[in-house]
Amino acid sequence: MEKVSIIIPCRDIGSMAIDCIRACLNLDYDDFEIIVLPDETNKKSKNPKLKIIETGKVKPSFKRNKGMEVAEGDFYAFIDDDAYPRKDWLKKAMNHFKNDYNKKIGIVGGPNLTPPDANFAEKVSGYVSSNFWVSGPANIRYKISKNRYTEELPSCNYISRKEASSEYDSCFLTAEDSRFCFICRKRGYKVLYSKDVIVYHHRRKSLWKHLKQHYIFGRDIAWLTKKEFSFSMLFYAIMTLFVIGFLTGFIWSFFDSMIRMIFIYLLEFYLIVMLLTSLHENVKTSFYVFIVSIETHFVYGFGYLIGIFSGPEKTEKVIWNSR
Repeated sequence: MEKVSIIIPCRDIGSMAIDCIRACLNLDYDDFEIIVLPDETNKKSKNPKLKIIETGKVKPSFKRNKGMEVAEGDFYAFIDDDAYPRKDWLKKAMNHFKNDYNKKIGIVGGPNLTPPDANFAEKVSGYVSSNFWVSGPANIRYKISKNRYTEELPSCNYISRKEASSEYDSCFLTAEDSRFCFICRKRGYKVLYSKDVIVYHHRRKSLWKHLKQHYIFGRDIAWLTKKEFSFSMLFYAIMTLFVIGFLTGFIWSFFDSMIRMIFIYLLEFYLIVMLLTSLHENVKTSFYVFIVSIETHFVYGFGYLIGIFSGPEKTEKVIWNSR
């Protein structure tokens, strides 16, 4: 059995981090270690499987690099401190590596689902993110879908082969996991999404924080697009083009009746699609999913636009984006 190093970056070892650690300790897999990387802590571990390493106030990417540096495993399992794995998480993931006779799979991950005990805002955020018309193909991250090879996966839920792994870029706050996956693929490995490699991941505690998170996603992926440009990455600019097109059409419609008519028809089509894909268990939930889905389009689009004309700080130090 291959040894796996589970790496958990965090600001502090709070209640969510403790839940994550406990769930990891109860995994149905024998050979693993857990490396927890808080800013600072007075907690000690007597469990031989658990290491606690203080890092100071640095970005999650820097913490993950530190975790890989001290890891003893042949595989790295990445999970966030506000997530917790299903009991068979490692077992299911490692089966794919075990059956990979050509050793071409570099990363295996799966969905990060909204926890059953999530509050209303978290559930709305989960519904919004799992909507194809909001997240595109990346919506498989937030729901159970069919197994497939993919461009990238989020670092709240993936396991990587040591030789396929690279350093995380500590200039980034969010898109560093995208770059990690891109480098893995450039090295000739595949990134596999598996529907049974499951973690439960808490969303932001308020809808405002959900929107802020997606603004940062847009900004950081724009930074990454400039740094690692390829034509396939133009996909990430779609929402910005939508926002620019919407604002241009809205302004132009005041001066041209034909443009106004076309703009109104397209707007009606957009709103109908968003409404039909926002229907859930009750009217209140559906209404909020509908509104937040539209807002998410715009904040991501503006974030990407800001990222195109700016660049990341060249430092690993940061105050983390709050939950």
